[in-house]
Amino acid sequence: MKRDYANRFSFHKRSPALPRPDHQACTGTRQLQLPLDRQELLELMQDSLESLSLELGLLVASSLVEDEVTRLCGLRYQRQADRTYTRYGHQRGVATLAGQKVAISRPRVRHTDGRGEVPLEVYARLQSPDAMPRAVLRRMVRGVSTRDYAGVVELARDGFGVAKSSVSRGFVQASAADVQAVAERHFEGQRFGVVMIDGVEYAGQTMIVALGITEDGTKRLLGLRQGATENATVCVALLEDLQVRGLDTTQPTLLILDGSKALYAAVKRVWGENAVIQRCQVHKRRNIKAHLPEKHHAELDRQLAAAYQADSYDEARKSLETTAKWLARLNPDAAASLREGLEETLTVLRLGLSGSLRRSLSSTNPIESALSVTKRVTSRVTRWRDGDMRLRWCVAGLLRAESKFRRVKGFRGMAVLLKALERLIRGEPSSEARDVA
Repeated sequence: MKRDYANRFSFHKRSPALPRPDHQACTGTRQLQLPLDRQELLELMQDSLESLSLELGLLVASSLVEDEVTRLCGLRYQRQADRTYTRYGHQRGVATLAGQKVAISRPRVRHTDGRGEVPLEVYARLQSPDAMPRAVLRRMVRGVSTRDYAGVVELARDGFGVAKSSVSRGFVQASAADVQAVAERHFEGQRFGVVMIDGVEYAGQTMIVALGITEDGTKRLLGLRQGATENATVCVALLEDLQVRGLDTTQPTLLILDGSKALYAAVKRVWGENAVIQRCQVHKRRNIKAHLPEKHHAELDRQLAAAYQADSYDEARKSLETTAKWLARLNPDAAASLREGLEETLTVLRLGLSGSLRRSLSSTNPIESALSVTKRVTSRVTRWRDGDMRLRWCVAGLLRAESKFRRVKGFRGMAVLLKALERLIRGEPSSEARDVA
């Protein structure tokens, strides 16, 4: 490691013959020369690569500020008859680097005609109020608590501003901005052929989350709404808000739900006849198992898997009717649970889908995977306060999940799905479409 850095940088002891950074030529492409002390740099490398990077970043920041002064005032000690700005000494300043505040020497520049001090653009950017909150947010969503934040940040020698209260304020500021950004997303001109809606119990309350899938299979967070329960009022409020923000509900859409009556009523109210509902097969399986002793779970899984993987809608429906008769002998309530919404668990088969796209759209797994990230992110939160704390944390987790989204498996079959939705709404018989992925 030492050899690599020794080859990458040119180290020297400063001598009178060696020009300083502000003595470089001011014409053409500007190049900055960083004064690096060999022994000091080697000590930093022995500490950690992160410390080295931070100290180099601080050195670059200081050099950039001094370079701006040179561009404004010219070379130091150079006589200029028409000079507009002049140097006015230095004072203690602060820059934000790598999630902490670092002290730097801030040069001052004034107008030569006495109009006052000139603000330095580079220094203002180094003091960006968003820099530290964003760095805090990135670490907090990885499970770092405010108490441990200072332990995971490689502090510069003069670093400060990582106290628990500062970190907490930074997270609140950044996460609140994310909540507003999500609430202001607009979807005009975008075709979401699939919308998944699910609710998650979140610190004693419920978050209703909507996720859309575009024509090319891209997954995108549409919005969320906080409520005491997964009730129809909250669900309708979320969907009507999305409608106002440009979500097209006038075209046939495959809506994948967990079986909640509140969600069902909400999508029917907003999409009307254009709502094509697919009940989550995973939730259906869980609901049926809740009525059976554990010794029957393996056989239930086998029969449901055979039905849901059938080659046609008619074959799958016949298989599920056979399973319902078997369940009626064990527990009539289990059979009733299977028959409730039975046809809607087979919508992907009615549409003629198969392969990976059919598997992807037969359940709410994609949105549940995103919601699981929110739970991991908040696993270290021990005290929930009133207000928007739950919403801010949930959005932070969802945006982290969204940053890692991949296109839905089987996305090459999305064009086939959209055509099948049109045929289903018009009452035409579905063709045996096949996922080409």
